[in-house]
Amino acid sequence: MPQYGDHILDWLRAERPDLARRIRVHETGTAPPVLDDVRGIFFWLADPLKIKYPDCYAETLAIQEEAQRRRLPMMNRPTALANYDKAAQARRFQEAALPSPPAILIESLDDLDDCVQRFGLPLLVRGSQSFSQEGTIVLRTRRDVASVQMAGLPGRAIATPLMDVRGPRAGSEARDLWGRHYHRKRVLLIGDVCVPYSLFFARTPVVSQETSVYADYQSWRRRFRALGRLRKPALAFAARRLGIRRALELEGEFAEAPLESEEVFRRAGACLELEFLAFDFATTPTGEIMIWEANPYPYLAAADSTFLGNWRNSEPTVRRAYRAFARSFELLLGVPH
Repeated sequence: MPQYGDHILDWLRAERPDLARRIRVHETGTAPPVLDDVRGIFFWLADPLKIKYPDCYAETLAIQEEAQRRRLPMMNRPTALANYDKAAQARRFQEAALPSPPAILIESLDDLDDCVQRFGLPLLVRGSQSFSQEGTIVLRTRRDVASVQMAGLPGRAIATPLMDVRGPRAGSEARDLWGRHYHRKRVLLIGDVCVPYSLFFARTPVVSQETSVYADYQSWRRRFRALGRLRKPALAFAARRLGIRRALELEGEFAEAPLESEEVFRRAGACLELEFLAFDFATTPTGEIMIWEANPYPYLAAADSTFLGNWRNSEPTVRRAYRAFARSFELLLGVPH
């Protein structure tokens, strides 16, 4: 993907020129690379490769096979990236006894009825081959289930139990964001390093950047543009109402504190045979983690283009990710650490 990850290479050139000189970028669709002087390969590919870009997958598979013949170390092999939809993830996580909700592939309305019988309500129904939240629906009642049409489901879909991680004091009366809102944490696994990356709070159980309290505040900022001198106090009221300051504090604490259950994420990466991916998870009121999904194609924005990056103090987090990439490249090259 053009320019995807260029800021990581720019950082390496500035901070680790010794390492940057040993990295060669090959773009799919160009002449096959010569591997005679190559020590290791990091496959950095976008989107479900085998499904969306079969020609690209065939090309990278040929590179992988040649690298295997030469016994070169690799990260994120195309065969591991291919077809890793959420149904396959859930099955592997369950078989490995990793903390994640069970999932059922929905190929007919009968499958959805079976899921209701097995898990009860509420259910979360989402696309199995998309790593965005678009098209995700929450089924809370039998009427919701009866209204579902297969044509309205997000393509190849899965259903999982909707687990409320807000705790016993959930709802509008709870005093802290953990009880008032749903949350989603993201951690990046880069080689053998885990980097806490983001924490979003939302009023809906479908938590994403777009549904977060940050996005709500951005919406209020746009609405208040015409208020003139009243804009500043109106925004202060909106920030208090949404809990923006507390959300920023909690995200900062998540980024800086030791990561809970770090070894679980390494096990999950090994379970999927991937070395670079993101895990979206939540923490229950009792302190246990619940992995919602793994994203093998995470987008790592530069610090100056991260969503509300100045407010969220994103630069230290992004720099930790840069250092983790440098560590991974060193491992591929056999550089002593």
